[in-house]
Amino acid sequence: MSDDSKLKIRFRVGDREYSMSVGRDNPTEEYNVRKAAKMVTEKYATYLTRQGLEPIDCYALLALEMSIKNIELETRSEDDKTLERKLDELARQIDEALDGSAE
Repeated sequence: MSDDSKLKIRFRVGDREYSMSVGRDNPTEEYNVRKAAKMVTEKYATYLTRQGLEPIDCYALLALEMSIKNIELETRSEDDKTLERKLDELARQIDEALDGSAE
């Protein structure tokens, strides 16, 4: 990807500012980065103020929480694929039964 196709964005995570290059032709990528940074910053502030944790502990808990959510989404995705396969098989069986009754 050439530099012309990248857009450098700045955002905050917790109490620090960062920059990242995203695809200029992919506004969803910029949106996702900014949304994720906002989510992390909000959770960070919650852990910091409500739990009274040190910053490093806040980030550790954030990493754990987001990893758990990622695993849950992966599991749900696998469940969805299994269900889709079963529905495809059922549709195939229905089609075969209908084709057989037409004869």
